[in-house]
Amino acid sequence: MLTSCGFEEIIITGVMTNCCCETTARDVFMRDYRVFFVSDATATVNEDLHLSTLKNLAFAFAHVLDTESLCRWVDENF
Repeated sequence: MLTSCGFEEIIITGVMTNCCCETTARDVFMRDYRVFFVSDATATVNEDLHLSTLKNLAFAFAHVLDTESLCRWVDENF
């Protein structure tokens, strides 16, 4: 459905960084979307889980950035 609408990028925010958000990021990455994972707009039950998830995603699956950087990127590209 997203492809038929012309979407190429997915922005991920939400709760449970290490579960729901990470699963969504990996899934859409495997479907050839460009993934933006907003580090200060996601959260989980403890900081260690949050930070380790951000590191894993940044390694191969997503562009991890904060809200300010994302807004700047959107302004420059759309």
